[in-house]
Amino acid sequence: MRKSCIGLIIAAWIIGHQAQAELGVINIHITANLVANTCSVSLASQNQTVNMGEWADKQFANNKTTLPKPFWITFENCDAGAQGVKIVFNGRTDPADPALLALSGPGEAKNVALAILDKNRIPLAPGKSSSVNVLRPVAEGQPVQFYAQYVATGAPVVAGEANAEATFTVEYL
Repeated sequence: MRKSCIGLIIAAWIIGHQAQAELGVINIHITANLVANTCSVSLASQNQTVNMGEWADKQFANNKTTLPKPFWITFENCDAGAQGVKIVFNGRTDPADPALLALSGPGEAKNVALAILDKNRIPLAPGKSSSVNVLRPVAEGQPVQFYAQYVATGAPVVAGEANAEATFTVEYL
């Protein structure tokens, strides 16, 4: 009886080890290719000046805004993972309307500020993200269009220099 108990214990031990060994035989191979989802901002887009032209101060008596002036931020050398971008403009905000960029410099115009508009001409307040701009994984330039526009913030608009500065931040999707 003792031999058969020992035999059962040894058999159970062997079967138990075989079961454990079979559970450890499963192989999983995980592979991936990680890519950056970025692009380069073209040199021309990095430090550009948008010439807004000349506008008469009296024009603001009839229209609160000037015609929008287009400008572009161009992306180059987009990686395969770059599907889109959101852009945030930042700068000193106008005290009368914080959704606008304040004018700066000596002899600045009064009661007027600068608006940035997206490609659909929807205003982008400083610090707020644009809608998604789709990108393709290509080397050539991919321009994203924006507009700049003067907006009267009070009356009367007083003539002077009408310069504003903004920086932009890019969020890659």
